[in-house]
Amino acid sequence: MSNEADINITCRQCGKEFVFTKAEQDFYELQGFTFPRRCRECRSVKQAQPSHQVCAQCGTELEKGAAVYCATCLESVRNDFEQKTTKCKKVANEAHTKLLASESQRAQLTESLRQTEQLVADLQEKVDSLSQELDQANQFQGGLQPALTIIAERLESLEHSQNRINERMLQLAQRMHEMYESTSLSEILKRSLRRYQNQQGT
Repeated sequence: MSNEADINITCRQCGKEFVFTKAEQDFYELQGFTFPRRCRECRSVKQAQPSHQVCAQCGTELEKGAAVYCATCLESVRNDFEQKTTKCKKVANEAHTKLLASESQRAQLTESLRQTEQLVADLQEKVDSLSQELDQANQFQGGLQPALTIIAERLESLEHSQNRINERMLQLAQRMHEMYESTSLSEILKRSLRRYQNQQGT
């Protein structure tokens, strides 16, 4: 825990005291850093001896060949990196899953489209076939129409002839009825007998 006020720290490099403020203490504690052991000037100056380095984050002296960050800062950076890596992997996995689902849907849509195109082709073939049959029927009807007209005219003529025959038969029956009604049976027999004799004589 940090103090309630500023503290003085003796720089282990130059031997001078420097003030480590309350705000700096809170910041270092919040970040998980250890308190600095060098003053700001010594931390900002490039080290003359290459065998020693300081942490770029908190100024802690590092051994030769060590990383730029101290162990605490390096662990913090590593944790952040691992969290970001995990998040990126999660996002990549979700994207891969969505991609697979999208490819599956695209395959289904492609198959549905192929089936639809096949149905359209079948319907078009049926329409063409019906059109040909309709054309043939129209041609047949066009060739048959004159014959039907002639037959209708002949039927009409036969109907008129039948009507005239019926009228004549009716007239004849009326005349025979009138003739036989005014003639006795004996007279009818005599006439029939004479007609028969005349036919035999001829």
